[in-house]
Amino acid sequence: MKKILPIFGMIACSYISHAQSLEHAKLSIHKNNIKVWTYQQQSSPVFLYKAETTFNVPLEKAAALILDVDHAVKWVPYVGSVKVLSRDDQKGEFLLYMVLDFPFPLKDRDLVVKGKMSKDAQGMVSIQNKAIEGGYPLNPDYVRIQDYEGDWTFQKLGNHKVKVSTYGYANPEGSIPLSFVNMFVQQQPYQMLQKMKIELSKSGGYKALPEILR
Repeated sequence: MKKILPIFGMIACSYISHAQSLEHAKLSIHKNNIKVWTYQQQSSPVFLYKAETTFNVPLEKAAALILDVDHAVKWVPYVGSVKVLSRDDQKGEFLLYMVLDFPFPLKDRDLVVKGKMSKDAQGMVSIQNKAIEGGYPLNPDYVRIQDYEGDWTFQKLGNHKVKVSTYGYANPEGSIPLSFVNMFVQQQPYQMLQKMKIELSKSGGYKALPEILR
């Protein structure tokens, strides 16, 4: 059974500590029950983001959708393919190879991601990801992304309500105008959570979460 986290958030998705203050962040988008904040660190000109929303579904259903690799390419923006290289459900660890379809005339990207899933004492599910060097052969058809970190959190608000947050940053590499990248950072998480809402509204069951998240 192939079920592990694809990195959703793609070219600009990265891990930002929950403790990090957002007092200097700009609320870039606030509509359809989705909020997207953007902000910068001195170490990078590329925007970082935090996006969040709530869904009227069980936490398990929302997390299961994110973990369904086979289904990811059908609804996650810019995801061309995802391959599970390794996984350990007992430890909550995994390794993925991903190809991202960038709009023409940009060259497509790929990356290798090491991830970790966990659940805290309050029942919050977290998924953290980080790009690594190596792990899969370089392909001259793609630009390899090596500077990426990202996370997702799922907080139960009720039996059929969950708060979903995602934080992100990545260096997309190559010659891409900074203005385009930063515009993408604002729009992509909003589009992703919108599509996630549509997927979660569809009838039908969902796969059980890995043991470490139950």
